[in-house]
Amino acid sequence: MRRSFVLVAALGLFLSLYVAQALALDPHKALTQYSQTRWTQQQGLPQDAVQAITQTADGYLWLGTNEGLARFDGYEFVIFRKNQNGLPSDSITGVAAAPDGSLWISTRRGLTQYRNGRFRTWTAHDGLVDDSVTALFIDHAGIVWAVAGGNVSRFDGVRFTNYVVGKELPMSIAQSVTEDRDHNIYIAGHSAVCVLKDGKCAPLVSQAAFNTVYPDRVAADREGNIWVSGYRRLARYSPGKGLRIYGTESDMQSLVNDVLQDRDGNIWLATNSGLARMKDGEIPRLPESAEDTTTSVRALFEDREGNLWAGTSDGLVRFRDDVFTVYGRAEGLPSDEPETVFQDHAGRTWAGFRDRGLALIAGGSSGAPVPPSSKLPHSEVLAIRETHDHELIVASRDGLTRIRDGVVQTFVPPDSENRKSVFDTIGDSAGRIWLASADGLGVLENDRYRMVIAGASSATGSPTILETAPDGSLWAGSYSRGLWHIEGDKKTLYHTTDGLSSDQIRSLLAERNGTLWIGTLEGGLTCLRDGKFTRFSAKDGMLSDSILNIVDDGDSLWLSTPRGISRVPKQQFEDLAAHRIQTLQPLNYGTADGLRSADCSSVRFGAGGSRHTDGSLWFATSRGIAVFRRDAAHRGEMAPLVHLTEGEIDGHALDFSADSRIPPGAGRMQIRYTGIHLRAPERVRFSYKLAGLDADWVPAAARRTANYNSLGRGHYKFLVKAELPGGPSSETSGEFEILPHFWETIWFRLLCLVALAAMGWGVFRLRMWQVRSRFAIVLNERERLAREIHDTLAQSFVGISSQLDAAVTFLPESATPARMCIDLARKMTRHSLTEARRSVMDLRAALLDDQDLAAALESGVCMWTGINASVNATHPSGPLSKDVEQDVFRIAQEAVTNVVKHAGAKKIAVNLDIQPRKLNLTIADDGCGFDEGQAFASARGHFGLLGMRERAKRMRGELRLESKAGRGTTVEVEVPLG
Repeated sequence: MRRSFVLVAALGLFLSLYVAQALALDPHKALTQYSQTRWTQQQGLPQDAVQAITQTADGYLWLGTNEGLARFDGYEFVIFRKNQNGLPSDSITGVAAAPDGSLWISTRRGLTQYRNGRFRTWTAHDGLVDDSVTALFIDHAGIVWAVAGGNVSRFDGVRFTNYVVGKELPMSIAQSVTEDRDHNIYIAGHSAVCVLKDGKCAPLVSQAAFNTVYPDRVAADREGNIWVSGYRRLARYSPGKGLRIYGTESDMQSLVNDVLQDRDGNIWLATNSGLARMKDGEIPRLPESAEDTTTSVRALFEDREGNLWAGTSDGLVRFRDDVFTVYGRAEGLPSDEPETVFQDHAGRTWAGFRDRGLALIAGGSSGAPVPPSSKLPHSEVLAIRETHDHELIVASRDGLTRIRDGVVQTFVPPDSENRKSVFDTIGDSAGRIWLASADGLGVLENDRYRMVIAGASSATGSPTILETAPDGSLWAGSYSRGLWHIEGDKKTLYHTTDGLSSDQIRSLLAERNGTLWIGTLEGGLTCLRDGKFTRFSAKDGMLSDSILNIVDDGDSLWLSTPRGISRVPKQQFEDLAAHRIQTLQPLNYGTADGLRSADCSSVRFGAGGSRHTDGSLWFATSRGIAVFRRDAAHRGEMAPLVHLTEGEIDGHALDFSADSRIPPGAGRMQIRYTGIHLRAPERVRFSYKLAGLDADWVPAAARRTANYNSLGRGHYKFLVKAELPGGPSSETSGEFEILPHFWETIWFRLLCLVALAAMGWGVFRLRMWQVRSRFAIVLNERERLAREIHDTLAQSFVGISSQLDAAVTFLPESATPARMCIDLARKMTRHSLTEARRSVMDLRAALLDDQDLAAALESGVCMWTGINASVNATHPSGPLSKDVEQDVFRIAQEAVTNVVKHAGAKKIAVNLDIQPRKLNLTIADDGCGFDEGQAFASARGHFGLLGMRERAKRMRGELRLESKAGRGTTVEVEVPLG
């Protein structure tokens, strides 16, 4: 028993030495304690055997196999092959990332560069020493070194410089190239290792020194050491210390394929027998443990996040250092099925197992007496606690075990059915020990036991979890019958009717401020504060409604559930209860964080975790004990590198690297993106937004596609953000333009405007043609009426007048009455003839029949006036429309006639000015004038002026009148032409 304690006490020594390394694998952990994930052909690899690994600046991991090149973002593989993508060969012997972001690939048929989505290959035709390239290296300046055909080629991007064995290289076959911290180039071959300086190669040490190593690979570390590996031998050359060869039967059992120094200085070896890590400058025997997951490791690589990648004959393996460190059978524990874990006052850590009883797993060398193994419980241990006077009390299927100073005592409470099980036990400030057993709740005081709460008909109704309150009272949760509170002799039972979320109590935690936290099965978490129950469930954002264990770190509650371990700040519970927030935002931990299993349901009675004095938190899970250390959780975590991988519109590729212009009528669009977080790609959460369409970010959870349908024309910008829960985030964007249909273009709209204007002009011209046609019809009708009046009525009046004149000559002078009647008839006939002629003149402007407007006005004014009149008229350069001539002529006629009839003027001045786009007519007199304020009032009988204005408006013109009493009158008409 003592020997086993010494074995498990090594875990305590490990914990005391544990220091979290930022972004690197913790060298103090065993290989089995790293999270290991394997990918094979079933997950998308082109071949299980991975022989080359590198990472480019964009975050992608590149893998070389004999069946093609693979690009990996942690989520899915993209395969490149010769028949599809332009590779010269599917046999990839090496990959290397250049400082400019490009990828170099060595193949059996040439040296290839992958850049901006395109492959370019160099062969012997381009100056390469041989087409078969077997190894590849890129130095600090970006110079490519290729081992081809057993020789070495140096490529600076322009030309090749070749180093041939037997000439420039003092070796039989070149195999590998590397560079040290001083930028010296080293070349290893089957018989020697040489250093290249000033273009010349000199042996590193004598060739005889490597006879037993048979050099195959060479690597340099940051301390200046040169590592040379060969068949069953490993050599290290240290400047000033010389050469050390590892290769005895005790320390080297296998071929070393690769040597890697991580960022913390640890040396890792890829061997045919598995992965090895040097400890204190020594190589452990291989395999390191029976549970090594790799048999033949061919390549090693450490990514930017500190993960270690191993290319093996059985797939790609990632070794990850997580925030949780798990201990189980592989690390020396007696079982993988813990039930409870506890740290006593002496700093010793005890664990109770379902199948292995009680074990001391850390701190056994602290000097405290170790109890004999025969006295410890060997059945299922359900709870471990300590009394106020530092006595360890253990509840198990064998009863109550008490341990003090190495002395073990066992107490089996009386039971009506002879059951021994004690589900939980706790000591109070009065020195009493309370026991929750199958028969009920009892108390052990001064070695006397009495029952406080008798059990129900079945054990499920009895108390199973205990907790003491700061006021000395006791809380006891039953398996399915609610929560008891014992205050002295007062016993109170709470059910769901009192506010409990569930009667199935699984864990209790009492704070110093009197707050009681109650974990239930399928009822979530309940808080009892100041006599009021407050419930929190999965609907409020919690990970699960089954809370199996509660640990308090001071600021947050850690909740063990069947779905993982959840951390919730206490302030969030208060804010949610006060309605200051809508939902809880817990930080949830699972297998992505180092747990071998997220299921904590092995904890059946609520004592499955504890907080230790160093601040670490210990949890029992269904696959070992998980330890959380705050310094490990605070390791630097890098933001995911987010990329737009590809886009597709109606089956056609969308290229975000160029100015994408998409034809109109685009239907379904799909954009695929990725966030490269190789440590835990499943934790990456995405959100995206299409600027120009989405008003806010669209949460996508872990989905890596965005779909849009029937986007309209316009310029769009697609943004995607990748973030880690509670961690950093990054985003990227891509722009594209959807071209408009021809009817959506500016030129089409301008054309429509022009067509609409032309149509409007056409309608206007048609309307004017219609108006003029109607006017012509009216004019023709007036001329016809004038002819009819002239040829019939006027001629009849002339004939009557002639007959009356003739009749008068035959009447005697004495026939006075008859003569008087005939004279009256003659006057009436002449008057009617005058009126008929005036009507003919009104119906037909005869003066316009054979002359233009200016000439007609000159002739008309002379006819209409008997006073001094002057006419100044401009003859038009082109013909005026008939309606304009008629209306202007009638306005002039009416104005001159008014002057003759009413003004008593001595002078009349008529001025006609005809310009290309405007006509002005002015009639001015020196008559008596009148009040122009009432000039257009129809009530006073001034219909002539109203008619003149109406004629002007019909021509889209304007008539202006200016008159004052005694100062004459001026009538001005302005008419637009064209």
